Amino acid sequence: MLFAERDGTSLEQLIVATPEAPKVVSAVIGPEGGWAAEEIDQARAAGWEIVTLCGRTLRAETAAIVVAALLQHRFGDLK
Repeated sequence: MLFAERDGTSLEQLIVATPEAPKVVSAVIGPEGGWAAEEIDQARAAGWEIVTLCGRTLRAETAAIVVAALLQHRFGDLK
């Protein structure tokens, strides 16, 4: 999953569309200032799912913490 500020689906939509919980999740957090459109296009072409946090723009250093907590809650040990 590549987390971006635009051009993606919500994490909830992606989870609903995926019938089984993944065995491994890789999350890529964008740089400060966001991803360039070309980078998002390249990631999508390489098979990455583009995920947004529904209009929330977070600082680069806090985005990683938020994404880790969300993924742990949905797939891991924070249930």
